[in-house]
Amino acid sequence: MFNQEVSNPRKSDNLRVKPSILIGIALYIGYLIIFFSTWIINKVDYATIGKTVESTKLHYALPTLFGSIFLVIAITALGWWKITLFDKEKSGPKWVWISPILMFVFILMSFGNTNWDKATPELLLWSALGALGVGFGEEMITRGTLVVGLRSKFSEIPVWLISTLFFTALHIPNVFFGQPASLLISQLILTFIMGSALYSFRRVSGNLIIPIILHGLWDSAIFLPPATGGSPSLLMILIYPVSIICFIAVLLKHRGKRLGV
Repeated sequence: MFNQEVSNPRKSDNLRVKPSILIGIALYIGYLIIFFSTWIINKVDYATIGKTVESTKLHYALPTLFGSIFLVIAITALGWWKITLFDKEKSGPKWVWISPILMFVFILMSFGNTNWDKATPELLLWSALGALGVGFGEEMITRGTLVVGLRSKFSEIPVWLISTLFFTALHIPNVFFGQPASLLISQLILTFIMGSALYSFRRVSGNLIIPIILHGLWDSAIFLPPATGGSPSLLMILIYPVSIICFIAVLLKHRGKRLGV
């Protein structure tokens, strides 16, 4: 499973650089350097992220947008757009679609708890830009370019596990910016489940676009209501047990499967 021969990249993909694990990790590290450097410069307080216009701009939108600009340049230079955004085939039972659909419903419910009369145009602008930045940035480095790099050597189950662990690790530095250490373990567990769910969305849809959209909207559905005096929908927590069932079903289809590049 770990030493199968790598298939040749498709000529139609216009690859300028052959995918590798090293490049995938390098892009991941590059994004993190930009993101957390922006946090340090802007003196982020984790407890206030997204709760004010200023925090939404400096601590949510700008770090992810700067990182996303870096990724756009890098992926263009590598010629990896097609293989990063689209899989050669879909995988998983059709009923797994219940997970992304339910996630979207919970997002709408959470937005319904927003006090829209208190949502200023500036807050909405930076929330939208933050959703775009976090959805594109975090998905592209973990379930995008890192997955492409990992597929140059591994079959899909190791690809899922390693990429999801890297996604989970993104959130460890939060503790250095004000997140209570007592909450870190529970956040990492939930993040691993969410990362696995987003991976399953990629596989069942055959593209990264749906995870990008849902990831960005999910984060804004968490941050925007409190910024207007509301609160996220408590039902959002139900996505985690549903996601566990769904991504396990997708993984069972992946036993020994190799997509390569």
